[in-house]
Amino acid sequence: MQVETKKYQYIDSLRGIAILLVILVHVQFIEGITPSISYFSPTAFQFMANGHLGVNLFFVVSAFTLMMSHQRRQYEEHTNRNFFIRRFFRIAPMYYLAIVYFTFAYFIGFDFVNIDWGDIPKKELILNLLFINGFFPEYIHHYVPGGWSITVEFTFYAIFPFLFAKLKNINQFVIFTLVTLLISTIANFLLRGTSADINNFLGYYIIAQLPVFSLGMLAYQLIADKEAIMKIKLSSLSLLAVTILIYCYTSISYDFLYSIVFFLLLIILSVKAYKLFSNKILASIGKVSFSLYLVHFAMMTVFNMFGCFKWVEGRITDSLSACLYFILGYICLFAVSFIISNITYRLIEVPGQNLGRKLIKKLDQQK
Repeated sequence: MQVETKKYQYIDSLRGIAILLVILVHVQFIEGITPSISYFSPTAFQFMANGHLGVNLFFVVSAFTLMMSHQRRQYEEHTNRNFFIRRFFRIAPMYYLAIVYFTFAYFIGFDFVNIDWGDIPKKELILNLLFINGFFPEYIHHYVPGGWSITVEFTFYAIFPFLFAKLKNINQFVIFTLVTLLISTIANFLLRGTSADINNFLGYYIIAQLPVFSLGMLAYQLIADKEAIMKIKLSSLSLLAVTILIYCYTSISYDFLYSIVFFLLLIILSVKAYKLFSNKILASIGKVSFSLYLVHFAMMTVFNMFGCFKWVEGRITDSLSACLYFILGYICLFAVSFIISNITYRLIEVPGQNLGRKLIKKLDQQK
């Protein structure tokens, strides 16, 4: 069984929601806007802080779409080779451009006359180029802002073909989700407090995120086979429920519960695409969401470099002004980043994907 392979608007719309959430949590780091959060009510602050959950939504949707595309292509020759080529050329071109930008922004500056290449942290650079910085607690958050999620995504790509080949029915996907939760729980228990960097690593690395990816894969099974839910064994479901409770009790956050909400939203929209969550505006944002994810970090450095919002600081005097200026910062960051992202999507992402297709075609011709 498989989901129809036409481009669903709700998938891009969910990506659009995800990036809007991510941008929300980062507005606070724009110099001049930062003081506004001290005036937020606990509820408003929590709402803003939960923007980081957009990454979880990205992961759920990513796993779902990987299942969809791999199901469609599973019988083509060199399936796994072509999968890795497509994934690399989907991610690498834009990410490498981000590495170049942040190399200048963070390490050597924009003085192109007196460049000191020795200021570049070579180990961090190599780890990012190879998409393996996510395996090192001291480097997972270094170099490219938000790069941790990209290395986690890339690591999931590395194991996805194996999972696709081994997991054959709905109960196996349920058990896989259960196992990933157990492994994450045990790893958190064993590793917590073992080093200065570890606590800021446990909520981000691949083992912590595998349960989130598993929800996207599980969603695909439920959507592809309308009778799948009736095939789930009560014992498997009960074990999963107990494991989720144990995980949430011992975990460093409750993010997985929100991931379950995203999992349910994905299934609901596959049945009926409610306009609030699935529309042309959100889909247009979601279409360029990968570029937007990287570009909005770059634009934050530009805003701060030129002090674009320094004038705001003295004007934030109460919760109302704090809210208004925060919204202004959000709108400006999104608008400028969205415009640039549409350009990078056309000039970097699409040509990169086309290059991947050409490479596959060339390799296929060399039989």
